[in-house]
Amino acid sequence: MEKVYFLIQGWDHPASRYRVLQYIPYLKESQIEAKVALFPDSFIKWMKLFSELKDYHIVFVQKKRLWHWQLWYLRRKHISIIYDFDDAIMFKSPVDGGGRSFKRQRTFARMVRYSDQVIAGNQYLKSQALPYNKNIITIPTAIDTSRYAIKDYRRSKENVTIGWIGSKSSLPFLKELTPAFDHLANQYKSAELKIICNDFFNCNTMPVIKKMWALEDENSDLQDIDIGLAPLPDHEWTKGKCATKLLQYLSVGIPAVCSPVGVHTEIIKEGGNGFFAASTQEWIEKIGLLIKDKALRERIGLEGKKTVESSYSLKANIPKFINIINGL
Repeated sequence: MEKVYFLIQGWDHPASRYRVLQYIPYLKESQIEAKVALFPDSFIKWMKLFSELKDYHIVFVQKKRLWHWQLWYLRRKHISIIYDFDDAIMFKSPVDGGGRSFKRQRTFARMVRYSDQVIAGNQYLKSQALPYNKNIITIPTAIDTSRYAIKDYRRSKENVTIGWIGSKSSLPFLKELTPAFDHLANQYKSAELKIICNDFFNCNTMPVIKKMWALEDENSDLQDIDIGLAPLPDHEWTKGKCATKLLQYLSVGIPAVCSPVGVHTEIIKEGGNGFFAASTQEWIEKIGLLIKDKALRERIGLEGKKTVESSYSLKANIPKFINIINGL
């Protein structure tokens, strides 16, 4: 039986939930024994971890770049390393000013070189890692579609809810669309904006529903949305995003309008399972198209659901995840 030690960022961290924790229940039936722990936060805790690792064949590192001495120890003890990352961690995020970072690039390259197998969240991330390691496979951030009920389009609703779900760090991308929202509110009196987050903003004309994000409410919150939004600026860091919110919309059969950036262009087929918008005018046009046509919302939403189930669902990606571990 393979024994794998998983190191994750946090029990409630979205990347940990989607990239590691949701796979754990399926490993035992494939003769894989797993232990999951948070990254140690002190030298003493690292020493304790190293003493535990002597009983394990593989350590699975989620996103963090280990120090040289930690990698050296694992190599010396012949413990295989699987490195999984789902963000463009070799670049600075917009919050940190964006752009290239020599230190981030150096530590990322070292982490990838030392790894026996690398899992990238999308093709763009894979291209960043390939110069340092050829053993790279792409596994998208997968959605457990069994957790999401399909939207009931028979239910009549007075307003049309444009919605967004995400973290505080991505909220500025949505806020940039305020002029589009206000224009739409003047044009369509039934339109409202729902923000599911732990931070919010107001519009001048568009009514805003502010809902604190909670895991237990996620499904019902998404059900309330009629049109999902996924805006992203186009730069190196955002090209690495793995489109979790877009996939969540599609999982419940909600039509989505998104920026034509990064993995969005791999998932969405314009007019088939969603729409692209790259300017304020395009956001107004595409959202307006969906506001006034319920049948179009249903058709696009259900096509999106098929896309997730075939390529981006947990069920579709469990075999890939297990094969990587067995391959080592």
